[in-house]
Amino acid sequence: MAAILQSLLVIVLLSLIGQGMCQNCSTGDLLIQQNQTGTNVQSKPEFKVTVLNECPCLQANVKLGCDGFQTVEPIDPLALAKSGNGCLLINGSSMGPFSQVSFTYAWDTQFPFTPISSDINCN
Repeated sequence: MAAILQSLLVIVLLSLIGQGMCQNCSTGDLLIQQNQTGTNVQSKPEFKVTVLNECPCLQANVKLGCDGFQTVEPIDPLALAKSGNGCLLINGSSMGPFSQVSFTYAWDTQFPFTPISSDINCN
């Protein structure tokens, strides 16, 4: 009986710790890295963008600020699609904890993507 109670206590404590970590998640946990690929598309350098979810929870409906974004290279709309004054990442699907999404674009200069919103789900 004592072993069962002890096990239940451990489960409750781990659950509370996990929820506490997720309550601190925000769009600030979306790390955006960009690098030139070394390829040129229509005489413009190509950039690879990687968005990493550093939160231990799911982040869905990730929207990046992309007002003024341009590219001569088509981007798969399932990876990044214009949505109002922002861009929706992976069609609004959830990014798992510590997962990443990448896409490429080509333009004269690197574009300063910034995370502007997401829905955080810790369940």
